Amino acid sequence: MAALVLAVTCATLQGCKIISIADETAAEQAKGAGITGRAAQAWTGEGAAYFAKAAKPVTEVLPAIRANLDDAGRTYGYRQAAEGAPWTFVVSGSGTVKAKNTQSRAGTLVVTLDGADPATDVTLQIGPVVRGNAVRDSLPFISFKDFENQLDYADMGKALNAEALKAIEGPAATLEAGGKVDFVGVISLSSSSEKVLITPVSLKAGT
Repeated sequence: MAALVLAVTCATLQGCKIISIADETAAEQAKGAGITGRAAQAWTGEGAAYFAKAAKPVTEVLPAIRANLDDAGRTYGYRQAAEGAPWTFVVSGSGTVKAKNTQSRAGTLVVTLDGADPATDVTLQIGPVVRGNAVRDSLPFISFKDFENQLDYADMGKALNAEALKAIEGPAATLEAGGKVDFVGVISLSSSSEKVLITPVSLKAGT
């Protein structure tokens, strides 16, 4: 009976096409693999060079953000053209690990910055769960218009976060409270009242 209903339905619709669940799943997996590969290529290609060039001292950027987010964004940051897009800031800094949180899956390092007056603490995301899409949104060559839909764009953000985690996983595992650290990372803010979280793209033990 179900087959008869399907046949009659298809007979009344031009261009009716039956896609099996297996075919649909394979297509989604292929798309996911394509986005993952694109993220890896962006990370090792333009991404690495962009982060190295764009990074500004976090001790300069944070006071500017506190004073006026839009002014800070125009001076130090980048914002995609989409209405309401957040400001992103690529920053570099060094300091002493004040605390390490790995009890939560959204792991963090709290770092007291060198050169800040008074001493300033910042929070670095070390995963495995990373909040937000700061890495994706900071890259001017990654744009929503280049994706078929919002889901694919979101998947690109997740894939780039995964690349960032791979880049920092070694030092993140060994750093402990009291240790020195150097980092390059990305901040994403829609308003100056938001908590500042830095998603590191480079992390190493300092001296």
